[in-house]
Amino acid sequence: MPPHSTAASPPHVRCARRRLWRLALAALLLTGCEAPNMHRSGIGESAGHDASIYDELHYWPLQEPAQDDGELCVPASLIGLADDPYGDGHDDLWSRVRAGYGLGGRVDERRVDQYIDTYSDKQRLFDRLGSDASPFLHYVVEELEQRNMPLEIALLPIIESGYNPEAVSPGKAAGLWQIVPGTASTMGLEHNGWYDGRKDVVASTEAALDYLEELHRRFDGDWYLALAAYNTGEGNVQRAIEQNRRLGKPTDYWSLPLSRQACNYVPKLLALSRVLEAPQDHGISLSPMANEVSVVPVEVNKQVDLHRAATRAGIDSRELMSLNPAYKRGFTAPDTSSTLLVPAEDKQNFLAAVSGQAVGNAPVVSAHPEHYRVRSGDTLRAIARLHQTTPEALRALNRLEDDRIAAGQELLIPADAIVPPRRFPTAESVALKNHGLYTVKPGDSLSQIAKRFGTSTQQLAALNAIGTGSTLRVGQKLKVRDGLARDPAVAATATADGRLRVSYTVKGGDSVARIADRFNVAVKQVLAWNGMNPARPLIHPGQVLVLYVEQKLAEARKPG
Repeated sequence: MPPHSTAASPPHVRCARRRLWRLALAALLLTGCEAPNMHRSGIGESAGHDASIYDELHYWPLQEPAQDDGELCVPASLIGLADDPYGDGHDDLWSRVRAGYGLGGRVDERRVDQYIDTYSDKQRLFDRLGSDASPFLHYVVEELEQRNMPLEIALLPIIESGYNPEAVSPGKAAGLWQIVPGTASTMGLEHNGWYDGRKDVVASTEAALDYLEELHRRFDGDWYLALAAYNTGEGNVQRAIEQNRRLGKPTDYWSLPLSRQACNYVPKLLALSRVLEAPQDHGISLSPMANEVSVVPVEVNKQVDLHRAATRAGIDSRELMSLNPAYKRGFTAPDTSSTLLVPAEDKQNFLAAVSGQAVGNAPVVSAHPEHYRVRSGDTLRAIARLHQTTPEALRALNRLEDDRIAAGQELLIPADAIVPPRRFPTAESVALKNHGLYTVKPGDSLSQIAKRFGTSTQQLAALNAIGTGSTLRVGQKLKVRDGLARDPAVAATATADGRLRVSYTVKGGDSVARIADRFNVAVKQVLAWNGMNPARPLIHPGQVLVLYVEQKLAEARKPG
């Protein structure tokens, strides 16, 4: 079919079919009036059998000045104020999306038809789509409506990610809107060890829609060019426009020499919108989706363990994590506020759980996730009991499908779990007391030992004058510390009682327990020396802690 021009129907034209027959009487009054050639978005002139019911009635509400309070989909003068619990004329969210279609202008039907054939008769695809989109579609639709943007854009995450906020492409694009790291930085989306804003449904949706609006303005109100620029970059689109202009060719989207992916991007979106507009005509049975809020954003002003909060709120912890995959460790970041998505019906329970999450008189609560190395004979339930947490929390945090664990495996421990006092010396503490030397054990590798002592493989190899690929012998002694003075995070001065006053700069991944163990002092001493609350000893990278260390320990750490 050759390209032709289609006019987009305004949102209030598209009404639920069960109301339209009430217009028939009014339509008769308009018989003989000249009507514009309007069709449903995506229906070509040759598809007369599938024309809009408004065409059949020879009535288009757009022509009549009508009351428009933002709730009615046809003029109040004809049907009056209908009782509608949703306030927008739609019980089904898909109907609401269709009613908000707004992309119009010239369309290359051949390119669109190609993808209509791709989507047609793919029932399993649309069954999964309904399931994956249901938590987030209502939120995205509301955000688009507030900005008066075409609701076809609510279908964009289907093409980008299948409405999966955890999706990551081979090109490192991530989240619902598949944002690459460079663009994320431009959009102001944060990315650190705790959090990836591209996977935050709320933050990424706001950033993506801001970006699309900016592109829409930049390309003089042309949504097709804006969408192409979102896909391939505004510079590529602008260069294609300038090239066509120099050659005297049209500069609309359909005429530009863009990459294959960018050339197919808009046709895919339009094809999907048309299939969803009339699914039964394309061999699809589309299940209704409730037009109601399913998730709500909640702001928290402290660090939250998502798994523990979910358990206390009666929410499935895996569901809460699936709504908030941006929080990579299962915790919000310390010392900052964060926004979480929670099921709408569980909002109050969640807020109550978060407000009561702090542990009363716990001796040690880690501000950062603790690691536990599984030993022979350990069970997940025993480890949970040791740390006063639950097997469910450990499974969710470590993404375990069941309770099976293996000796040597490292487990993350929830941030507000109890870190028990060490009853037995660890390999690390023995090494620090034994002149900074570590004895190689079966199964050890240079990289594993380096990771255990917070250094790099290259630094550990250089410290021991060996190569990074050297084979280690069981029983071999390795230096694991090169003296306090060599550590840029440590500054030490002597005190009158013969000890060293150490100023230690906290690094990412540190906890009070780890620092105490490193310097062979008690946790309660670190807390007392630094005036910290034993019930919630929060620390953060860059913070300076004061410790008092025995001189002999410092001597043991000096090289040689």
